[in-house]
Amino acid sequence: MNCQPIELKKQSSLIKDYRNRSESIFTHFHYDPYQLRSFKKRYEYLMHQTYQRDKLADVLISQNQKWGLTEQVKDHIEQIRNPESVVVIGGQQAGLLTGPLYTIHKIVSIILQAKEQQEHLGKPVIPVFWIAGEDHDFEEINHIFAMKDQRLKKYKVKSESLDKKPVSKRIIDVEEIKSWVNQLFSTFKETEHTKHLYQSIINAIQHGDSYVDFFAKMIHQMFAHEGLVLVDSDHPDIRCLEKDYFIQLVEHQPAIAQSVVNQLKELDSKSYSINLDATTEDGHLFYHMNGERLLLEVEDGRWVSKDEQVSFTHEELVEEIQKKPDQFSNNVVTRPIMQEMVFPVLSFIGGPGEIAYWSTLKPAFETLNLQFPIITPRLTITLLDSKHQQWLKRFGLPFEQVMTEGTNRYKINWLKRQTSSPIEDVVEQVEQDIELIHQPLQDLASEIQVDLGEFAQSNLKLIQSELKKLEKKMMKEVKRKHQHTISQLEELNAYYYPHHGLQERVWNIVYFMNEYGLDLPKKLLEVPPRWEQDHLVVEL
Repeated sequence: MNCQPIELKKQSSLIKDYRNRSESIFTHFHYDPYQLRSFKKRYEYLMHQTYQRDKLADVLISQNQKWGLTEQVKDHIEQIRNPESVVVIGGQQAGLLTGPLYTIHKIVSIILQAKEQQEHLGKPVIPVFWIAGEDHDFEEINHIFAMKDQRLKKYKVKSESLDKKPVSKRIIDVEEIKSWVNQLFSTFKETEHTKHLYQSIINAIQHGDSYVDFFAKMIHQMFAHEGLVLVDSDHPDIRCLEKDYFIQLVEHQPAIAQSVVNQLKELDSKSYSINLDATTEDGHLFYHMNGERLLLEVEDGRWVSKDEQVSFTHEELVEEIQKKPDQFSNNVVTRPIMQEMVFPVLSFIGGPGEIAYWSTLKPAFETLNLQFPIITPRLTITLLDSKHQQWLKRFGLPFEQVMTEGTNRYKINWLKRQTSSPIEDVVEQVEQDIELIHQPLQDLASEIQVDLGEFAQSNLKLIQSELKKLEKKMMKEVKRKHQHTISQLEELNAYYYPHHGLQERVWNIVYFMNEYGLDLPKKLLEVPPRWEQDHLVVEL
């Protein structure tokens, strides 16, 4: 599998500086992810920490049995009981058919780094993927994009409601999802892999209850051979294990909230833009009631939801956590801290947005006498279809140009070259000539009568309008004659500059599995883990 590194131009200054190890951003982290000695140092730190390893392993066995527990996964979970074991971890929402490609790229990164560090440290390093089952924004995950009529189209499943119900509690309507899958597959080209792929998806639908189950079963099918351990962060057994940790977060709320506000100010002073709103009143916890998640704030010593549906004193909140830990969940600030308390995290694999969030959290971790794990940027990847490689070569189009600006400009310039003289230039010249020739008519008409002069001006505008119509018709005919080439250029744009961004943020792995086989996710594990690179292009 041939891979080529590419430098991305459209990156935030924060992620650029993080990859370049700039001191301005590195002071907000504990470890340099690009130095092997960081992993040894982090490992030694973890060996002095304590975790509920046996309880955690029991919970993970129970969860993964529901999704298909292979011997490889079971062995990895059992290794968690070993006090010398650590994990490489990352997470994502439970997207449909695994969601955007970057979810797969994140999992590939987790598995590759776990293998890499197990060899380096000579200790058990387990790959873990944290499914954010408590997330409630269904609109973010209820669709995927596919090609139809040479355009990207959003295929969206119907929702029984738009409330704030966690995804792990959203029950799948099996027939509705099957119908949605059928609609999606109608856009696919029939290949030798199509029937097998289709059946594997239907099996995942039929043997699960929630969207988390659907997601987990598909991921398990793809990566179970690697022993990837899955965890639903919204599972009641996990919440029970986290009970004392929730209480610690409550006890330290003032310091956590203040530290995040301070960090945001400091980062802003360095011109780093973080998409996070924070105040000293933020509780950074959700309370679950009537199937919805209510974000808590602290006002006058009481923990309240924004709409005041719930209200607790400090003591009442602690008591509620002790009795009903499954009624609570973390937000973007406390989720990383909870992860650190539950798992012996050697390294966290994150995307650019996640790394930006983490940059605000170092003092919050220190408030609880914790250290950041190593924060490793996930591999970012574009899958380059073999057919498209040939097209690019024929057009003489540099792939980096397509990825950074698309093909529209090239398409327009190419069309201009398909006539003896460029249509746009000829029409513009004719307009100028007509305007010059028409001027004596306007002058004479005005001399005869003012109204006639105005009519003459309207006459010129009418002629110019007819010229524009002719230009459009000529361009339309040129496009028709060269529709095959135009379609190829538009397809390249849709694959490698979708919505003016990266392929991995729009496309789904299922399309590529239909083309290249169900073992494609496994083949991606052959990608060299070049953690310092901006982006990798994988030629299929």
